[in-house]
Amino acid sequence: MHGSVRRCEGIVTSSRLILFGSGGFAVPSFRAIAGDPRFSILAVVTAPPRAAGRSGALLPTPVDSWATAAGLRVDHVAKVRDAAEIARIQAIGAEGALLADFGQIIPGALLGHYPRGIVNLHPSLLPRHRGASPIPATILAGERETGVTTIVMDQGVDTGPIIAVQHLRPRPEVTAAELEVELAELAAVGISDTLATWLRGSEAAAPQGVDGATQTTRLTRADGRVSARTSAEVALRMWRAYQPWPGVWVEIPGVVDRLILSSISAVEGDASLTAGALELRDDALLLGLTRGTVRLDRVTPAGGKSMTGGEFARGRQGELAAHGRIAE
Repeated sequence: MHGSVRRCEGIVTSSRLILFGSGGFAVPSFRAIAGDPRFSILAVVTAPPRAAGRSGALLPTPVDSWATAAGLRVDHVAKVRDAAEIARIQAIGAEGALLADFGQIIPGALLGHYPRGIVNLHPSLLPRHRGASPIPATILAGERETGVTTIVMDQGVDTGPIIAVQHLRPRPEVTAAELEVELAELAAVGISDTLATWLRGSEAAAPQGVDGATQTTRLTRADGRVSARTSAEVALRMWRAYQPWPGVWVEIPGVVDRLILSSISAVEGDASLTAGALELRDDALLLGLTRGTVRLDRVTPAGGKSMTGGEFARGRQGELAAHGRIAE
């Protein structure tokens, strides 16, 4: 009989687990599980280190760094759907599995391998924002409530039955990076008890509803493009949603192909500009958008150095005078 704690001849034994995860969202929950005597972590499966920056130095995933420091076995798996990798993971001999922020689709051979399936922590209120980028999608949609949903994985993308839901009201100006930290800490609060109860077989899972279901995808650089048709409100949400990746940027034809908006803010009072127009006022570079104006506090031309919006405008006065509009 599989359970989170088993008693054999008076000896308490812990449930043998495997953890699947790569990103930082997973670390607080994995740390909580590792510190709970009801569980024994046999292995941590994560993505291999990747080359980072111009130096090409190999950078381990946040989960890799944590697990290594904790003295746990780390298995680097680039393609979890490969037959050899499936066999290797099955041979580890775990009784249960927890997945968070792994970034790969788990094959059916692993989903059905564990008696109680693979438990997954997802940072949204499912069925809202299934898929690869739920936290940016939450901010971009202006959601007043979000949270963490614990599910049992099935063959779909975040469509499995729900074990537990935790709720959080995002702060008005929160960025995606900040919200990820807050949701990660929230997830860690209840995961040990939820997982122990589930593995014991005394917790039921409820099917997800279909009302309000949405699907997200992996973000690309193109997602961060602000056009003259973007509203000021949406541009500000984009800036918060797309930190640190892919960031937000504009194209100014005839001036710069990509101007990264490193920091922007709302403009109060009467500062209306034609949608798409750029104007330097009181040493501040303003950008007119649909239904509002934003201040470009800091900008970075692609391949260039970060500077204030005013510095950029003063350095490109002639070009901006002739081509001072962002692309549609």
